[in-house]
Amino acid sequence: MDNLKEKVEEIGIFFESTGLTPMEARVFSLLLLSDPPQMDFFAIQEFLSASKSTISNALKRLMNEGRVDYMTKPGDRKRYFKVSPGKWLEQIKVQFAAVGPFVDTMREIRLIRENMDSKALNDSLLNIQNFFEFLSEEFPMIMAKWDQR
Repeated sequence: MDNLKEKVEEIGIFFESTGLTPMEARVFSLLLLSDPPQMDFFAIQEFLSASKSTISNALKRLMNEGRVDYMTKPGDRKRYFKVSPGKWLEQIKVQFAAVGPFVDTMREIRLIRENMDSKALNDSLLNIQNFFEFLSEEFPMIMAKWDQR
């Protein structure tokens, strides 16, 4: 159990770097590592030694993002929370598909800045724009390859 706590913390730190709050990252990590792969609310709360509201808020956001879902069991009133790999993958695909609007925004920024006297910044912004243009061109092909698997 102590080793699991350490791993939840370690992996939680990674997920914090992806934009999750510390508690969301810990809850998500715990659910990724739990065996069986679902836990009821109070087991999550007890394991993480956190308040009901903190766990509740983390679970709500994780469910809204499609990372976590819940299930029920016949004759049991509890909700059991679990990672939702299918929804999570779809959410990741949606995030990657949002590259196009980012490219458009970068183009607009560069047009506004083109007569400004900040060559180093403008060149760096062009590099970022080119990177995201590359991603937007390659992403559909990558997705097609993925779907063929």
